[in-house]
Amino acid sequence: MNRIGIFLILLLPFFGSACAKHAHKSMHTMAEKTETKSESTPSTSASPESPYQDITKIKPGQIVHLRTGQTLSESQAIETLATSRIIYAGEVHDSLEDHKVQLKILKGLVARFPGQVVVGMEMFRRSSQAVLDQWIKGDEDEDEKVFLKRWYEDWSHNDAYYRALLDYIKAEKIPLVALRPTSEMAFKMRASGMTGLSENDLRKLPEIDDNDPHHRTAVNAIFQGHGPGASEQFESFYQMMLFWEETMSETIADYLSSPEGKDKKMMVMAGGFHVGYGFGLPRRTFRRLPVPYQIVIPYAQNFPDEMKMLDVKAPNLPLQLADLVWGVSYQALKEKKVRLGIMMDQFQAGVQVSDVFPDSPAAKAGIKKGDIISRMDDLPIHERFDIIYYLQNKKPGDRIKIKLIRNGKSIETEALMTASGSGHP
Repeated sequence: MNRIGIFLILLLPFFGSACAKHAHKSMHTMAEKTETKSESTPSTSASPESPYQDITKIKPGQIVHLRTGQTLSESQAIETLATSRIIYAGEVHDSLEDHKVQLKILKGLVARFPGQVVVGMEMFRRSSQAVLDQWIKGDEDEDEKVFLKRWYEDWSHNDAYYRALLDYIKAEKIPLVALRPTSEMAFKMRASGMTGLSENDLRKLPEIDDNDPHHRTAVNAIFQGHGPGASEQFESFYQMMLFWEETMSETIADYLSSPEGKDKKMMVMAGGFHVGYGFGLPRRTFRRLPVPYQIVIPYAQNFPDEMKMLDVKAPNLPLQLADLVWGVSYQALKEKKVRLGIMMDQFQAGVQVSDVFPDSPAAKAGIKKGDIISRMDDLPIHERFDIIYYLQNKKPGDRIKIKLIRNGKSIETEALMTASGSGHP
């Protein structure tokens, strides 16, 4: 299992809310399909991931240094990571235990290097940097609301998965660097790829290296698992992947080369695929800024069967997964966000429904595409975040009165909230 199982989990974060679920689930599935060891096979193997350890046998709480096969204590692991200027900490976004590992590492680094640690997060777009700066130094409730609004504009995953991390970053006033491309450039890349960009937009692109055969092979292997027709869309998807990773790498290198960051260490938090095997952010950042770095990947044996999907052929990667693999148990949030079941667009009189998911609370409440949501209970709705923010405090089973405008007429309905099954409100 080990190469594909791990690889599929690492690829999950890039695909977005729909495809992410497929990649998320497929990683363990493929790992199992490619596992050929018998019960009598020794736990050590000559696989590129580790010459001494079968990664799939790493238990929760066990931390393994892959090049030597040595098991480390938490303090030894952090001491090892602390020797580098950049520490890449991978994650499965909806795994609480992955984020607990990240928090342990961050606390360890801050204790050893007070005032010298910064955090780079994939979760925020570069256009959000001013909001992050204000949130770190501000103490007003309004700063928190603006920050949370930007979180859900930039990222679809429940902030509760990251809450302990974010609270610590805020409390310690650790500089937080937004890594992802702006929404404007991301939209243009999705719409037309590099070939369709204007000369002005091409000048805004980071330097892009598309000649890594292992990176291409790995991404293509997973992409083909989406079935017939995937090949036709691969090049545009791959261009987007390169743009995404090169932008984040450029941001990391630029910050650490700047007067503000020249004496700092950075802990980078990103989806496992962007850091695992080193051919994503680590290699692309090193091309720009050749400083010592290390990679740590949390890995769970108990990844749920229902999270495994895709039929993917394992790529043969002559690469080591990470410097450290940190065994965890997979744990999702017990409290589920509620889901209304709509897609939304901003509208001058409120928020317009651009799509309604079948069998969702919205569909059962009679909400239709084109409706304008103007009020939920006693809350006037002016923008998309009003709905997202309001739903944060609701639980499955709650009822919400919704005022709609349809064809110029006011309509009232009531929706029974159910647990979220997607990143959409």
